[in-house]
Amino acid sequence: MLDPFLSSEIIKSEKKRLEVFIGVLVTGFIITIIVRLFQLEELKITFENDRSYVTLMAAILIMVGFIFLSRSWVIRAAKLGRRLTKRYFWFTMGMEVMVPSLWLVVVALEEQSAYFLDSPATFMYFVLIIVSSMHLNFWISAVMGLLVGVFYAAYTYWVTNVYSMTYNLPIFIFYVRAAVYIIAGVCAGLVAQELRKRLGATHQHMQEKEEIEGLFNQQISPQLVRVLKEKKDYTARLEAVLVFLDIRDFTEKVQHLSPEEVNEFQNRFFAPILQIINDHKGIVNQIMGDGLMATFGVPEIDNQHPQYAWHSVKSILKFVERFRKENNEHQLLDVGIGMHIGEVLVGNIGTDTRKQLSISGKAVIVASRIEQFNKELNSTLLMSGELYHLLASEIGDYKSKSSYKLKGIDEEITIVQII
Repeated sequence: MLDPFLSSEIIKSEKKRLEVFIGVLVTGFIITIIVRLFQLEELKITFENDRSYVTLMAAILIMVGFIFLSRSWVIRAAKLGRRLTKRYFWFTMGMEVMVPSLWLVVVALEEQSAYFLDSPATFMYFVLIIVSSMHLNFWISAVMGLLVGVFYAAYTYWVTNVYSMTYNLPIFIFYVRAAVYIIAGVCAGLVAQELRKRLGATHQHMQEKEEIEGLFNQQISPQLVRVLKEKKDYTARLEAVLVFLDIRDFTEKVQHLSPEEVNEFQNRFFAPILQIINDHKGIVNQIMGDGLMATFGVPEIDNQHPQYAWHSVKSILKFVERFRKENNEHQLLDVGIGMHIGEVLVGNIGTDTRKQLSISGKAVIVASRIEQFNKELNSTLLMSGELYHLLASEIGDYKSKSSYKLKGIDEEITIVQII
């Protein structure tokens, strides 16, 4: 089964190939008309029979019409999301060889001459063979080269035996040219095969890259992903909202579960929370066994990070309530959340082979201590007074508000208990 990506690329390539052919043929048609109108002496010698002009123009028009038909076929396949069939490729290849070949036969009969055997017109076959590699199919190019070679050898034998004239080159050279057409077809086929292989490898590499970026996007906002792609040594000092979440008494709750069961529980519980944070333009900086740390406002986009953080936490609490109702064995599951706003240092640190996004500063420690203080207050959601001041109009009432001395922090911190 042809890979959808490869099929799509073949359709694009075929459409472009046909459009180039149309341009070349229309140009040739215009030149033919100009030559006919001005009756250039040099070409009058070439075409002694006036009907040769007519057959040339007819051949060009037939070719243009056929290519327009092929182009509409390709466009229809693209719109319907279908791949081009083998029948299309073989039919196209056959017509591209047949039309110019028939014209060479007809013009030889009309001119009663073998002149075109040694003319530049026969080199158009090389163009057809070279461009056939865009089909990305070895056999189409190889068979085209074979058909052209066999026809040219037969054409050589016919015109040199029927029409007597002086040739600039020995006759066997024309048979060598026929062999070269065959070799050119094989070479074009090898190129097509290599292009197909490399295109497949490139697509696989792109898929792997997209999978990695997809995993990255689950933890880091798309805005920061773009920043890190543009500037690998990204470092910034900015204001951010920090959120710490912890599952209460996690060890006690999972002590009788197997490692697989613990992992399954963590995936069911944390996966939706990660998605909520990501949807609100947050970054999940760390995932511990029983909690996580998230940051909002990195990189600073529109100064709405306090609101993003608040709406994210509200959604998380709704999810936790729903999780308890849907899982009888976890009806007593509870969480503690601590929130704070402050200046942090964001840096993509590490070596050329291994980098990690680091967020540090006093604000990180304060947010962590606020979350831990939930145990002392028997609360669910605490935030610093600075953050509440920014969100007071959205949050409204609160349970309590007081200043506390937190471990490792010199000054007292105002903590607002929301829930």
